[in-house]
Amino acid sequence: MNPVSEEKSQDEFVRLLASVTTQLMSYIRILAFNNREDTDEVFQRTCLVLWQKFDQYDADGNFAAWACRTAYFEVLKLRDARRKVQLLGDSAMEALAIAAIPLSEQWSQRRHALVECVEKLDDDHADLIKRRYFDGADVQTIADATSRSIHSIYRELTRIYGILMRCVETQSWENTV
Repeated sequence: MNPVSEEKSQDEFVRLLASVTTQLMSYIRILAFNNREDTDEVFQRTCLVLWQKFDQYDADGNFAAWACRTAYFEVLKLRDARRKVQLLGDSAMEALAIAAIPLSEQWSQRRHALVECVEKLDDDHADLIKRRYFDGADVQTIADATSRSIHSIYRELTRIYGILMRCVETQSWENTV
């Protein structure tokens, strides 16, 4: 492969992987029973395998499906390597993998909708969400920093949750129509 083709191949791989990362992580998380370490490990292994086999990928194919199928086999490898008590047999694991695909797509869409909805919040609401969830501040710390009561912070967060929930539901509905 000449350097120009290899660079294009790398760019295409990165573009495709970036477009399915959220869905792929959701899919793996389901198969890994929401275990963060297993999810991260399988994701890393899956990305490596996808890159190693990228020359075998059919450009007209469904990259997300190919990535999820690869992740499924990486989950099985991890499960076998750790020799954990297997909660599910192979056929049940296969059924879970099939059922997880639409669920991971839905979660991915909802996450994207949530990001867009947070961006639409007014500055005060966005600042409160940022402090609480991005900076990790507890409600007491936020109350102290803003000279407000804990109860007023909880009430405000509850209102913001409602706004975000309605916004996400509206966007999810619009995306399915």
